[in-house]
Amino acid sequence: MDVSEYMPMFLAEAREHLQELNLAVVRIEESPDDQETVNEIFRIAHSMKGMSATMGFERMAALTHQMEDVFELLRQRSGGLPREAIDVLLACLDALEATVGTIEETGAENLDPAELIEQLKGLVRERTTEQEVHRVGGPAPVPPPEVVAERAGGRRIVRVVVELSEDCAMPSVRAYMVLNALGEQGTVLSSAPAVEKVDAFEGRQIEAWIAAEAHDEEIVAAARRIADVTDATIAEVSEETLDAAAEQQQQQAEATAASAAADRPANGAAPAQANGHKPTTSVRVDAARLDQLMHYMGELVVHRTHVESLAAQAEVPGLQQAMADLARASQSLQAMVMQVRMIPVEAVFLRFPRLVRDLSSKLGKQVELKLVGQDTELDRTVVDALGDPLVHLVRNGLDHGLETPEERRAAGKPETGVLEISAAHAGGNVVISVRDDGRGIDPAKVAAKAVDRGLITAEQAESIDQARAAELLFAPGFSTAETTSDISGRGVGMDAVRTIIRELGGDVNFISEKGAGTTAQIRLPLTLAIMAALLIEVDGLPYAIPLERVQRTVRLEDHVVQSVAGSRMLVMREEVYPLLDGGEALGRGLPSGDTDHAVIVTSGDRTMALAVSKLVGQRELVTRPLPPDVSDSAAVSGGAVLSSGDIALIVDCDALNTTTGLIAA
Repeated sequence: MDVSEYMPMFLAEAREHLQELNLAVVRIEESPDDQETVNEIFRIAHSMKGMSATMGFERMAALTHQMEDVFELLRQRSGGLPREAIDVLLACLDALEATVGTIEETGAENLDPAELIEQLKGLVRERTTEQEVHRVGGPAPVPPPEVVAERAGGRRIVRVVVELSEDCAMPSVRAYMVLNALGEQGTVLSSAPAVEKVDAFEGRQIEAWIAAEAHDEEIVAAARRIADVTDATIAEVSEETLDAAAEQQQQQAEATAASAAADRPANGAAPAQANGHKPTTSVRVDAARLDQLMHYMGELVVHRTHVESLAAQAEVPGLQQAMADLARASQSLQAMVMQVRMIPVEAVFLRFPRLVRDLSSKLGKQVELKLVGQDTELDRTVVDALGDPLVHLVRNGLDHGLETPEERRAAGKPETGVLEISAAHAGGNVVISVRDDGRGIDPAKVAAKAVDRGLITAEQAESIDQARAAELLFAPGFSTAETTSDISGRGVGMDAVRTIIRELGGDVNFISEKGAGTTAQIRLPLTLAIMAALLIEVDGLPYAIPLERVQRTVRLEDHVVQSVAGSRMLVMREEVYPLLDGGEALGRGLPSGDTDHAVIVTSGDRTMALAVSKLVGQRELVTRPLPPDVSDSAAVSGGAVLSSGDIALIVDCDALNTTTGLIAA
């Protein structure tokens, strides 16, 4: 069977399962008696093994199968697993994750599981006789007379015994294939292993009673065609033999039932049955199809806007009502398409329990991780790009923010530090925060490092406050670490974080109090595909300003414009704002002609005014990326096609600070 068409699904599900296993193993280390997590671990590991075997990746299947034996310890003991066992399991998950990456790149598994399998075997205790029978299997139960009468239909009953080779890597898979092959030659009445227990089978002998339709030679040949089968024998069972065996089995069952009744609690309560899983109502859709759907939705928005402008000029009876109905329906469709692209930030958060566990152990720190708002939804594109920046912030908080237990005791704090990662909606944005209760930012230390690196002068360092110190952390190449390591100190973190976040249309900043902790706050738009914007003109050219950045618009002739230290300032009753010329700020290089209006926008942690020629109005725009050489030379972050066919450049409000030489204080 050609399984290549299933490869994308296998890779996606394998990564999902590995992420869930990482989280579950860390969770069981913290809460050893969490039976729900134990069951979840077995379910995921079993799925991983089955998927790998089906795709032909036998080394992955063999390693996952051996991991199941260690997971079995969780059901046999209280108090969870020792730390050494957790470390081995996590090493196995790392190896499997690397293998999935190799499979995606080359199509082959580059994995040698022998050493890890030996470590896993060293963690597994000897099984009891009952456990071994359940795992390896015993003689197939004789089918009872009523089953024979109902399902045999007068056909002859045969008993088939199939032997597997001693070096068979996946006996459970071979057992499934054998039983499936025998089922094609007749009706399987009973088997060892039983069909529902074949996944746990590790034996070398498979036995089945079948109501045969084919000749003995055909049945044996079908079994022997299976890989790793060394022998298959068949014998027809007489009716007298079948009746005698069934009677003996019935006597054994009655004796077992009597023994169980004697051991049952006095109140007669039966063991609770495990709750079954609810059937899934979701469908896995290729991400490229979602992107294409959003593209067509964007085209529809552009065409709808064009038709609305034409309808406003026409005097056709009923046209306005028809346009209103069309707009309402298309807006509902747009909202639904946008919702389909939304996924919870939990997809990113799930990686952090494992990361925090490993780093805190390496740094010798005690850390309590809190995850808040995991169900907050963001556009898939934003979530995909959010992983690396958040990893930078978490590593920074663990390394620079939180103190060692000794330092925390000396400061009068609990030995265990708190690292909280939270997400919440805020209007049309999502705010993601990484907060620690550590040492906070020391302005004097930051200023001294900045002077050493030539970022500021010694005179400027004397006036550095908490806010300015936090801003200096985003300077390229800046680090307060005394030594470099594989965790931090190389000065390539915070500036990269800000660059990525600003490319997503958001911003990041630090809020800190010395001795009390630091909060890194990321603000991002819900989606990057369709945005609400204020359309403006500068010297006849259209530009769009994201609506969430617009505070207000004013007519310049209604307010005073003054020159302060060579810069123009817009003086309003409640505030004074730097006034930027639209032509110069947006990369045209020349001052604008007539500028009748100003748009008050937020830019980083500042507010400023942008002088423009004309205010066109609010529009919904489908955004498109720009070539790097265009976006780097001007304060623009993208483009959008208007209903007229013209292209409006989208203003990058955060870049207004740098392109105009203004530096946040």
